[in-house]
Amino acid sequence: MTQIKEIGHDPEPRARGMPGSGYDAGSLRSEIEPMFPSPPASAAALEPPFTPDAGQARRLVMVRRLALICAALMLATIVLSAFMRLSQAGLGCADWPACYGQNLSSVAQAPAPGTAVIVARMLHRIVASLVLVLVIMLTLSTLAMRPRLHVEGRLSAVMLLLTLALSALGVVTAGATLASGDAGQSDRGFLMLALCWRLAATPASAAAPVARMTHQARTPLQRWAALALAMLLVQVAVGALVSGSYAALSCQGWADCSKSAAAAGWDWQAMNPWHRPQLADLPFNPGGALAQLAHRLGALLLLPLFAVVALLAWRRRHRTEALLLLSLLALQATLGWAGVAAGLPIALVLMHNLNAALMLALLTRLA
Repeated sequence: MTQIKEIGHDPEPRARGMPGSGYDAGSLRSEIEPMFPSPPASAAALEPPFTPDAGQARRLVMVRRLALICAALMLATIVLSAFMRLSQAGLGCADWPACYGQNLSSVAQAPAPGTAVIVARMLHRIVASLVLVLVIMLTLSTLAMRPRLHVEGRLSAVMLLLTLALSALGVVTAGATLASGDAGQSDRGFLMLALCWRLAATPASAAAPVARMTHQARTPLQRWAALALAMLLVQVAVGALVSGSYAALSCQGWADCSKSAAAAGWDWQAMNPWHRPQLADLPFNPGGALAQLAHRLGALLLLPLFAVVALLAWRRRHRTEALLLLSLLALQATLGWAGVAAGLPIALVLMHNLNAALMLALLTRLA
């Protein structure tokens, strides 16, 4: 009762907080705050920030290193696969262009693979086997061990499925002469490279798993880079279609390709990877002009798209990536023009493929 009287029956309530009363605002606040205590802090706010232990940090570093090795091996796989595909098609043969497409002839007339192709095939099998072992190790280290690394585990699982699909496709399409095998192998190989590099170069590698699983809004740079990445994969598939359908010599230049495609009635069978091309002397496979025209149009569409990505990267202070992206784009256009002008030497065509893989890896980092 005494306490109630002191609080509720102040003998001089008007004197508090008034000049000369002996009370100031701080004293008044110190008496009121105990009567209305602030709500307790949430349990999440009281918890210390999560930091991975030494063992988990070592796992994250190991996963990144394995993914980086996987990306390097996939880059070698793409180059070796392109070399075998283009060499078997006759690109760079001694009697060019008469020897172009000789592997479409009967088995008795088809030329035997050269020493370089045999060595490349052996290296391709070794590198592909190493990639499979690495991907299995990545999947086990991210999903089979505790605590699970969910972000890395999902990427590793997709990579494992793609690796198995590439192995199955290589067995099924061995010795095939249709463009479907080339397009499928190229797209899946480039996609594997993108996933490996994504896992190796993700900027959240040092963050806690809980923080890395939280949803964050994608920036305009990430959205445009993802769009450019998807367009580049389509462009790679169309390029593999041009190679697999022997349409490299179907036309020369924009006007010639448009004229040849119109003369063929804009036959969309040229875009069918399961369609066997109808070959002629010169121009070689005139129906393939539409595929080559589509590849040229795709390159034209990628120019402004890459420019937007580079501009957004520059504004977000990723200036090294922006300059590198523009440099790779200029190099890709130069290699394409020089390759056509020089009669498609295999060295320039391989550099064209390699440069496309580097652009894909850079876009994957920005996306």
